[in-house]
Amino acid sequence: MTLDPGQDPDRFDPARDPSPPAALDPVQDPDRYRSPTLPGLLGEGSHEGERDKLTWLLGLLAVFGFLAAVSLLVQLGSGG
Repeated sequence: MTLDPGQDPDRFDPARDPSPPAALDPVQDPDRYRSPTLPGLLGEGSHEGERDKLTWLLGLLAVFGFLAAVSLLVQLGSGG
């Protein structure tokens, strides 16, 4: 089965709409032009401020601590 882009209802069709789509304008759409970094995206996506480096470090240490605790429990459960 091949895909036919002409059958896409969301595709711009000049026969149905003679006016071309509006150009992107950073002034009218500032959200599109924000920082694309991971902390920036997480902060914007969750409607909260960007996390500082200490918060990221503590979170990372907490994940490693959890993995170490699970590994220890698995070792103790399997008899060493």
